Amino acid sequence: MTSNLKKSIIQAIALLLAALILAGCSGVSTEVTDTAPAESQTEPLPSSAGPGTSAAEPERTDEVSSEPEHTDEPEPGTSDVPEQTEPLPVTTEEETTAPPPEETPWVFNNHVWSCFLDACYPAEYRDAFFALCDALREGGDSFPCASREIYDFCMDEVTHNQLYPVACTQITGKSPDGSVPFENGAGRIYYKKSKTDFLERQRVFIQNIEAIMEAWIRPDYSEFEKCLSLYEYFACYYSYDYDGKLDRSKDGSGCATLKYRIGVCADFSALYAYLLMQSGVDAIAVSNWGETDWTGYHSWTFVDIGGKGYHIDPTWGLKEDKSVEVFILDYFMMTDADRAAYGYPYELLEAFLLPGRYAKDCVGYVFSATDDSFRLPDFSYCSRYFPDRNVLFYRNATIGPGEFEFIYE
Repeated sequence: MTSNLKKSIIQAIALLLAALILAGCSGVSTEVTDTAPAESQTEPLPSSAGPGTSAAEPERTDEVSSEPEHTDEPEPGTSDVPEQTEPLPVTTEEETTAPPPEETPWVFNNHVWSCFLDACYPAEYRDAFFALCDALREGGDSFPCASREIYDFCMDEVTHNQLYPVACTQITGKSPDGSVPFENGAGRIYYKKSKTDFLERQRVFIQNIEAIMEAWIRPDYSEFEKCLSLYEYFACYYSYDYDGKLDRSKDGSGCATLKYRIGVCADFSALYAYLLMQSGVDAIAVSNWGETDWTGYHSWTFVDIGGKGYHIDPTWGLKEDKSVEVFILDYFMMTDADRAAYGYPYELLEAFLLPGRYAKDCVGYVFSATDDSFRLPDFSYCSRYFPDRNVLFYRNATIGPGEFEFIYE
């Protein structure tokens, strides 16, 4: 039996089980519909009841300089979304007179990096890229850089898409006027459009990232909870681009996916990793061609939590029916064995770290996931979770009716 057939059978069973699970939940629709661009579907509030996970999708500001070209249906990513609603704190009678604690607004992290890159690239690469990001924030024209090789790394669109998505397709290292791109320890920044246009794009991008972080990540979240919350965010608000409508040529993969909330596995895995790195979790997009021709190419996200690796697949975790309030956990915090069961064994893993570097080039990190302490039984659907109590509730029709409790460290 091919891996694709196995996956199709498992997904069909999962959908049936989800219907059985939700049949007992009052007010929850069990109708499954075809995936469509994100904005054509009803956007529910996140299903989790824990503090910080009941906020609505943050309001986003679309870039006026990059209008979508789709005219045959409502444009994805352009409908109004409700303002974030803060959940009321749970208090006792003695605490009712105490004012709620003030939360510090989320501040955009201009320097995104991960332990995987540290294991593969010398510190000079990181330092130069951070200098580039700082220059871009100010609309600068150059940045300090140790060598031409490092300059090429910093100006590569792959690097931008993984670590500073708003720069992807917007700047280049190719001189349009005959000037020398790199000399005397400094690299030039060439803006493909006007600098004013880029600065406005950057402002909108930063505002949107801060809104997502503010709505979905709390300061006291553990790394596991950050992974879970952003995994739910993708499941609720993003849809697979079956029709190939996403145009990445204007905004790059990351910004286009963020703006229109549609994409494919390569888009989702990179954007999910970027948001995790923004929150302080070590993450990177990885891929695999699979064990057979039928398996096909696929990309997902690899994370490191407490020195242990895990596979997370935000694409396979997307909800086909956005009105369903639970989301599947089969593709969350997977081990190598879990990933291999779907036709993507560890030995075929490709971690395209950044330009010209793969996982096999790393001598300081082994991309392996063997810890199963966060795994739940197959066909488990998260119904709610409470980060303040380290508890997650899930439903699983193969085990029995009702909710089951999972306590994590």
